[in-house]
Amino acid sequence: MNSQINERIRLFKIVRDIPYYIATSDNEQGYECVTKPEVLKMLLQTIGLKCRDIVCEFRWEDLGLPEEILKLPHEDPETHGYLDIWIPETKKWIKVDPNWDSRIKHPKIPIAEWDGLNDTKLAVIPTKIYSPKESAAFNEQDAGEEHDNYLKRNREFFRAFNGWLQSLRKPI
Repeated sequence: MNSQINERIRLFKIVRDIPYYIATSDNEQGYECVTKPEVLKMLLQTIGLKCRDIVCEFRWEDLGLPEEILKLPHEDPETHGYLDIWIPETKKWIKVDPNWDSRIKHPKIPIAEWDGLNDTKLAVIPTKIYSPKESAAFNEQDAGEEHDNYLKRNREFFRAFNGWLQSLRKPI
């Protein structure tokens, strides 16, 4: 395998293996389905790959969450972000999703592997996929007061979800 492909894989694994965590307040740093693809995009662009953000909708219950967590107030459907990456060798856009860290062990949480050339598994089962143009517009609107209200509406659910994911992680 050539060194360019090996570097793509290395960068992907670095980002994928940052523990997934949804920030529940403005003074926390989260690493979730917005942050992790953005970090990966910046890294891949430094090695010359074209990347674009993609947003999809999904349903939380498809992830096999415990019923007590699903009963907490939360958005459903919810949105999820991943990347489309242009692969020069194949002249195709592929889907790459670094969402779930590889320490998570659960049958409904798909841990992505990437060979540097083809699609990865998506972290969620999309119920709707936005076009690149719609996805870009969607990401621009996600700020300010609406984001604060979104956090308030989902905070208890996100805290429980973060705790559940932590309980699924195998030790280092």
